Amino acid sequence: MNTAILRGIEILRFVGQSDEPVTIAEISKYLNIPKTSVFNIVNALVSEKFLSIENMKLKSYELGVGVFELGSLYLNKMELTKISSAFLEKLSNDIGETVFLAVVNDNELVYLDKHESKGTLRTTGNLGSRTSMYSTSLGKAILATYNSAQLNNYFEQIIFIPKTKSTITNKESLMENLNLIRERGYSISDEENEEGLFCIAVPIYNRMGQAIAAVSISTLKMKINDERIGVCAELITKVALDISKKLGYKKESLF
Repeated sequence: MNTAILRGIEILRFVGQSDEPVTIAEISKYLNIPKTSVFNIVNALVSEKFLSIENMKLKSYELGVGVFELGSLYLNKMELTKISSAFLEKLSNDIGETVFLAVVNDNELVYLDKHESKGTLRTTGNLGSRTSMYSTSLGKAILATYNSAQLNNYFEQIIFIPKTKSTITNKESLMENLNLIRERGYSISDEENEEGLFCIAVPIYNRMGQAIAAVSISTLKMKINDERIGVCAELITKVALDISKKLGYKKESLF
């Protein structure tokens, strides 16, 4: 493993376990790391907000807000899967289809949980696998909660690549689709990520009102009609609201 990464972890642990803010000299002495190396690593950790300067004159350091933010992300995910699992399993059994839970990482969708009832469609989405947000109902459900600044940042960092002939491949079309999602209350991927696959999704929120995940129902396109879409949308919206409220969400609607 990279030595600098290991030393960075050691430094964070040492600072976190110390009762008082520590200096570079103290870190170097107790961890037996050259001062120049400590200086470079500490500066990098400060720039990423994992360490903060407690005393400018003494140049002493303590843990920064970045550590809290990273820990919060972990706790959110652990809390999310623990709370949502039973809800998603029941939804899958009630609707008789595959149900997914996913989160966003680096502008991509990451599958976090999956439930399949007997005889349901076996999809290509595996736990831990990644896919684009713009081509999936899960990703679009989360994108529909973004403000203008978040959307602009997203568009600056992605390249549209068609997955099927139905994939949205430009900013203007996606923006129109996101507006429709907000009005309708749920997102749809109509063979946009995989041929023959139809998906419906809605976001899940935390106590801060932030969309931290999305849940979807995946089925064969041939099984879908307006009535079936209505049933799926009603059930998945209720489940997402129930999970969100368990996480501290206060509102009565998802959009």
